[in-house]
Amino acid sequence: MYLNSNIPPYFHDLLRKYGHLYGLIILKSRTLYLFVIFLVFLHLFLHPLPVLRRVRNAYTYKMKELDNDEKDLFFVSAYYYGNEYSLYENQVSLTFIAPRDAHWDRRKIIVIRSNGSTSVLEPMKVHRATPHNVCKFVTLVGTVTLKDDLMDLEILVSRNIAGIRYLPADNKQRDLVVCTPPIYNNVGWQSILLASHIYSRFGGHLQIYLSNTNPAFFDFLEELKRRKGISMNAFPDFYGNSKLNEVEFGGITVANSDCLSKYKSSASFITFLEWNELVLPKSFNSYFSEFANFFESEIFVGLLEFRNSKGISKVVTRPLLISSVWLNEPVERPFKLKSKQMDSNKIYEISVSDDVDSMIRGDFPGSDILKMEDRRAIGLGIRKLVELIYFIGFTSIWPY
Repeated sequence: MYLNSNIPPYFHDLLRKYGHLYGLIILKSRTLYLFVIFLVFLHLFLHPLPVLRRVRNAYTYKMKELDNDEKDLFFVSAYYYGNEYSLYENQVSLTFIAPRDAHWDRRKIIVIRSNGSTSVLEPMKVHRATPHNVCKFVTLVGTVTLKDDLMDLEILVSRNIAGIRYLPADNKQRDLVVCTPPIYNNVGWQSILLASHIYSRFGGHLQIYLSNTNPAFFDFLEELKRRKGISMNAFPDFYGNSKLNEVEFGGITVANSDCLSKYKSSASFITFLEWNELVLPKSFNSYFSEFANFFESEIFVGLLEFRNSKGISKVVTRPLLISSVWLNEPVERPFKLKSKQMDSNKIYEISVSDDVDSMIRGDFPGSDILKMEDRRAIGLGIRKLVELIYFIGFTSIWPY
């Protein structure tokens, strides 16, 4: 009675008179709706969207036959985190490059772990650090967590077994690790000279990858290693020099991926910079205090973004927040963490006009935000090393 009181008295008459018509309209509309959906699916089947086409090609179509040299994996490095690494205990991190069309990130790669008495097969998780298909060779990163200690490491791929030489991951606590591109013959030694003195002054650690250079320049880097504690690793010759230009940007992603794997457990903070770029502490007297202050004051910040003169952002982050890097930035942003634009500071760039005499006087890019005592200490260290260069006699690195 209560419900019927709100219905107009003529409603029942209209329903009896036009009820059949209403039902017919609803039935026809449903049929038309289903027909439209059928046409949409038919169109997608015949002319798939680009995204659907890529998925179909990747997982449905048979992978094209490749030549033997196009199937090769080139392992760059493997780092083992032993029992002393609580967060990455018994984990192996591998960096390698492979032909783009071989799709090794979707193939099965098995790690054979041996501890001297038994051998165990473990599947390796592989993902691409190179997000595009422009270059012929792409960078891949693989990780596997072992159940027991590691003595020997082998890789099983398509019924082929290859031994892998692994190194222990860096276990020395470091405030900031600066990862840099490989050094060829086109890097100014003045940039390396200044960067090594600045980073060591404020608790940073410089990682260098050396490809090909002259003996005098190598001796210069060895002296920097002895005096400023920089790390220097040989950079592999991928597939011969004839194919080096087909590796992405001369191997920047490869070097940075290796650097991240090496210092993932030992570095408090990590950044990826070009050779002519510098990041300086502005508010504190060390890199650790500078960056820890931002991360602790804003707990949802995962990346600190510094901009250079071109407006390109370079990040400082905690290495445990990222799993891989492409060029100078993480492939995937830290989960549920945001980026903070560092408007109060920036990336300083070393130009060809910055001569050594100016550096000795404490006049270099970014020196205006440093204390006078820090500028003098950096200039004094540069002057002593320059005097040693002249004394030893490897002056072929000197431009004049």
